[in-house]
Amino acid sequence: MSKEISQLNDYLNLIPIQNENIEMKEEEGSLALLVPMDSPLDFLAKRLHGKHRRLKLDELGAFVWALCDGKKNIREIGEAVKEVYGKTAEPIYERLIYFILELKKRHLLTFK
Repeated sequence: MSKEISQLNDYLNLIPIQNENIEMKEEEGSLALLVPMDSPLDFLAKRLHGKHRRLKLDELGAFVWALCDGKKNIREIGEAVKEVYGKTAEPIYERLIYFILELKKRHLLTFK
């Protein structure tokens, strides 16, 4: 097995779980993650935008976010995406891993 395939399998077995401090809410016809601004450095942003940063999600992003429940691994989430969105989500696993790693980088989720 090549190293790239092995790494892909490692990612697919990860189980993402949402940060419990993040809330998803419908705002102005789209879904957004509300991320608390709790750093002392956020004082100016709080004045301009309120207590939360907003990260807007498209329909697919919101679908994936809802599946990051601490029970399903990335492979299972990808299978659900494929079932609902079909070929429009291709390449599924590459896009899914990138999206989930971005959420992790922003501390919006962790891995179980």
